[in-house]
Amino acid sequence: MRTLCIAVGNLLRGDDGVAHRVLDLLEPAAGVAFLRAQQLLPELSEEIARARNVIFIDADAAAGPPHIEQIAPRELRGSPLSHSMSPAEVVCLAARLFGFDGAAFVCHVPGIDFDPGQGLSAEAEANAQRATQMIGGLCTNLR
Repeated sequence: MRTLCIAVGNLLRGDDGVAHRVLDLLEPAAGVAFLRAQQLLPELSEEIARARNVIFIDADAAAGPPHIEQIAPRELRGSPLSHSMSPAEVVCLAARLFGFDGAAFVCHVPGIDFDPGQGLSAEAEANAQRATQMIGGLCTNLR
């Protein structure tokens, strides 16, 4: 596969599930695979290594528009067997254990309401729409 898009977040915590909404909105494309996770775990590193590129999609409590940044693997600090990892840590693990050497990105999708039991806020839905366009363009450019 050329590009793996990973939605990260808890659907039961309001806007924390906005990344999953982005995957719902993305059009399937040849060479692009989707994966959903509640949190990033070491087990994802092997799946990441099978792709040329990876795009993490995650909710962000910071205000502002959605944005994409390229990330570089960094040295692991602490145990890779913790309850959750950052995108950079999972990419580092994929590189060290499985030889991943592709490009890695994270798309931050702002939300405002992370209370349990709530659906997406109007702001998160609008940001999901914008993020979908951005990620679609990035996937096209990564061909």
